[in-house]
Amino acid sequence: MILIPTKAALRRFQHTEDGAVTVDHVVLTGALVGLGIATLMVVSDGIENLSLDIRDELSGMDISASFRSLVEQACIASGAGTGPAAAGPTGQTFDGMPVNALLIYQSDDFVGGLPIESGARAASGGAQTLELRADAKPVVLFLADNDGNLDEVDTTQVVAEDVSLNGTVYGQGFDVSSAYTLSDPNSGLTLSSLHFGDPFTGSWQGPVMATTASNPLEPGESYTFEDNVTTHGNVRPYSDYLGCG
Repeated sequence: MILIPTKAALRRFQHTEDGAVTVDHVVLTGALVGLGIATLMVVSDGIENLSLDIRDELSGMDISASFRSLVEQACIASGAGTGPAAAGPTGQTFDGMPVNALLIYQSDDFVGGLPIESGARAASGGAQTLELRADAKPVVLFLADNDGNLDEVDTTQVVAEDVSLNGTVYGQGFDVSSAYTLSDPNSGLTLSSLHFGDPFTGSWQGPVMATTASNPLEPGESYTFEDNVTTHGNVRPYSDYLGCG
């Protein structure tokens, strides 16, 4: 005769918590918990020491220069700051004049160089397209001036710290003149070109050595400027240009 258990019997069996299997489960689980606690006590000191070593090693690391932007690298290398900011006085003086820190790009940083100055504007007039080389890097120009403007005709705009541009070193006291200014009304990007000479003649023409920009330029990128004017009579404050802070 086959006995078929009732539903009530099945429910009692399902919820039964006594018997050999339950006892074994409780014993084995207790043993595993105890083993885990014992293991933790053995290794805890070593884990703590290792975590402290990792913390000390990471906190003592400097960020690799390769992870910084080119502008940040230029600012840090010059001692003028740690990142891009509006150009302006550094707190230093040269011949009694405040010194401004300008981030500039050399003529050699551009494919084909920078347009020469002709007729007080960039040569050929009209719109200009400039392409920055893939390996271009900005440098910091420390420029002393008795006012807060970058001018074309100003005998008090002089180099405050030696700067190397296109393989030529321009020493302290070299005169600086801004030739022409290019701007893009769509992006707001502005570039003003720079002459370096000793002494200042007031009527420099021809090749320009560098340019200062209102924003960082990306290596390998091309920029088109619709507006091409002489800097004379279109004076801009240093704060319109990129510096370090």
